[in-house]
Amino acid sequence: MASSLGGRQFDVIVVGGGPAGSMTAYFLAKSGIRTALLDASTFPRTKACGGGLQARTLLDIPFDLSHLFRGTMYRMSLSFGLREFWTRGYPEPLVYSVLRSEFDHYLVQCARTAGACVYEASLVRGVTVTDGAVTVRTDGEEFHAQLLVGADGANSVVRSTLNSRQSYFWQAAVYCEIPEEYVNPEAFSADAMRVDFGTLPSGYAWVFPKLGSVNVGAGAPVTMARHLRKYVGEFIDNARLLKESCKDRINFVGHQLPTLTAGVRLSARRMLLVGDAAGVVEPFTGDGISFACKSARIAADSIFRALNSADLDLTRYHDQLLSLMGAELLWSRKLLAISVAFPKLIYRLFRSNDLVWQTFCKTLRGEESFHRLKKDVLGPFEFAWKAIDLFTQVRERMILSSKSLAFHVPKV
Repeated sequence: MASSLGGRQFDVIVVGGGPAGSMTAYFLAKSGIRTALLDASTFPRTKACGGGLQARTLLDIPFDLSHLFRGTMYRMSLSFGLREFWTRGYPEPLVYSVLRSEFDHYLVQCARTAGACVYEASLVRGVTVTDGAVTVRTDGEEFHAQLLVGADGANSVVRSTLNSRQSYFWQAAVYCEIPEEYVNPEAFSADAMRVDFGTLPSGYAWVFPKLGSVNVGAGAPVTMARHLRKYVGEFIDNARLLKESCKDRINFVGHQLPTLTAGVRLSARRMLLVGDAAGVVEPFTGDGISFACKSARIAADSIFRALNSADLDLTRYHDQLLSLMGAELLWSRKLLAISVAFPKLIYRLFRSNDLVWQTFCKTLRGEESFHRLKKDVLGPFEFAWKAIDLFTQVRERMILSSKSLAFHVPKV
């Protein structure tokens, strides 16, 4: 099935070795498809990420990951505006803590073991797609195949051939993995993630405890990115997380998170997008990994069927992905807008409404949907959804477009 051009020959080239790319390569190789997996880095490598693996992620990874878990979180400690602190739990795991350097490396190794040819330190310089083949150029080589998968993240080279940056809704985050010796042990519980909500007009800060470290960060729409470093600093101080002598030893890194909009093209005849390159970051919680892995399954199935058909056409992948994932991303986005328009209400519902809390936990586990969560959040006002939706969209645009966006840290 491979191209007859010179150079390295494959059926499919996957650009990007993060979770979406590695899992796509894994599924393809397991099906007997000659697959190349290219990444600019050498694994293991660091990755800007919170390292919180929502339990639903495991539904789309067909092998055991438990040896990678550095913590299991059953509870969430939530504050509003760095005060009104409370903790709720759930009997089943909600989020697992991982180090992305270990997690990503293991997924790459699984793809390699399944039969994918992995090329590390292979920075993609250009992509050419014709009616007959795909060519990917790195600094030293050319790779040829019939089909191409763009899994190269938020700054995807492959995506730029299909979509402009303006086609996505962008959020930003800052993160830091803090060694446990810097941390006051009484500042957190090993089985509870700590989350602050309502300090910024949109977004939240978190602490994910892990064996050997804690991950601390904050995320929000890009219009508020300039506030994130200050916000997470206030959050750390408020939580009394760091030992006094260690406050100057931590360094934050930033990352941007895209969510697709109606204008995004997810596939063309010989190429498709997965993971962050596709914009399948779930905006309400900022989770990208679980949806990345699900997009990998859908992509691999689409490619397998294309390679076994007469036309080698991947354009149908767009509709397939949206039919299986689009509703969740849409309702997550609607919930984000509601939380911007009515932040105190959302906080109180999560704090005191058992149904909303249970549905949220089940959604993190993949047992419920964001559509169901939206219904439970609205409760008896569900009948007025169209009016509420219109109001929240207008309200969110006003808040996020304000030139004076800031946050207020109350004295505690």
